[in-house]
Amino acid sequence: MRNINIEVSRSLGESTYITTLENGLKVYICKKKGFNKKIGIFGTKYGSLDNDFIDIMTRKRIKVPDGIAHFLEHKLFENEKGNALDMFSEIGVDSNAYTSFDRTIYYFETSNRFEEAIDILIKMIKEPYFTDENVAKEQGIISQEISKYDDDTKYTVYYNLLRAMYQKNPIRVNIAGTIESISYINKELLYTCYNTFYSPQNMFILVIGDVDVNKTIELIDNRMKKYDGDITLNEKIKKFIPDEPKDILQKEITQKLDIYMPRINIGYKLPIVDGEEITKCEVISYIISEMYFSTLSDFFQKEYSEEKIDAPVDFYYEGGDTFSHVVISATSKKIDLIEEDILNYIEDIKEKQIDEELFNIVKRNIIGNIIFSSESLSSSGSTIIESILRGTSVYKEIEVLENITSKDIKDFLNKLDERYRVSSKIISKE
Repeated sequence: MRNINIEVSRSLGESTYITTLENGLKVYICKKKGFNKKIGIFGTKYGSLDNDFIDIMTRKRIKVPDGIAHFLEHKLFENEKGNALDMFSEIGVDSNAYTSFDRTIYYFETSNRFEEAIDILIKMIKEPYFTDENVAKEQGIISQEISKYDDDTKYTVYYNLLRAMYQKNPIRVNIAGTIESISYINKELLYTCYNTFYSPQNMFILVIGDVDVNKTIELIDNRMKKYDGDITLNEKIKKFIPDEPKDILQKEITQKLDIYMPRINIGYKLPIVDGEEITKCEVISYIISEMYFSTLSDFFQKEYSEEKIDAPVDFYYEGGDTFSHVVISATSKKIDLIEEDILNYIEDIKEKQIDEELFNIVKRNIIGNIIFSSESLSSSGSTIIESILRGTSVYKEIEVLENITSKDIKDFLNKLDERYRVSSKIISKE
């Protein structure tokens, strides 16, 4: 009898079934009754930060070029017979992938070709095909992609912020790497990273939709058993991230580009926290954003009336095993004035008492939004992926939100220390 754990959310009215296959692969089935569409996700806990590690095959430490996780994501769609994207398209299934700091995710959406799509997804991940020729071709494609980022002000201002904030952490480097770094990638290095980070114990499959739980688990298990002959080492993957100093690197980075609308990011470097605390910081930041920076906030109304902004200011938290920070993002033709106003406003709300009525209204609205967004399979998938990577229960976000107090908001605001604050600006060359 297969051991299946069940996590239930009464607030969302759904359940997620969790089991581990014999090869160590974890399978999650989020049961969505009445939905026609189904989503399949194959993920690995491997992202752009994981460039220094013990090769699981040779047991030797190796440092690989920046951008290789993203490069590997691109290459896994290609096989001897063609491209997996074309195979998905031929059966009318949408598919894509993405790489971030700590994960690589492959996914598809379908209404009626689910089993075939699962076949293609697993085959794509489990049958890597790297050659000198296709690696060289991909280097050209990704170099063009990297070049496009240089013209993206939202991207540029964000990475300049991280470079000002962090001294050693590889979060400072573009997820796609640099044109120079990817030039050192070859098929041997791709296989090294694949064998280490695409081993079953470091991966997971998530299915969301109205599926038969047991049949779906058996379907995945049977497809995975085709690869039981693969070398699988059920051992903990060892990665190395440089110790990051508490202090920031520099206070400000300003870059001039040929743009119409200047952009600013303000960041606060924060202490590293664990999985559940990451979720809590995200939830608190969401509440702060809605209370103090939304279009209904006093701040927005004032700044808008003074023609300093015409769009809401974004306030959000990002955290992982090795990084933790708040980002405040805005666009304005009066960039220095909006920066001064934001900083003064942050200090002002830190001093004032929390408006309990506003806090409770915003909290209820966010809970409602989360319940509503659970009707979206992709939103549910994103939430579950976060829980998997953080090692928390599947429905931790809604649980944390329901228990947040105004004191939590106040405590978090007081952690925004100007000693660990940086700013990044993109201004016009004129």
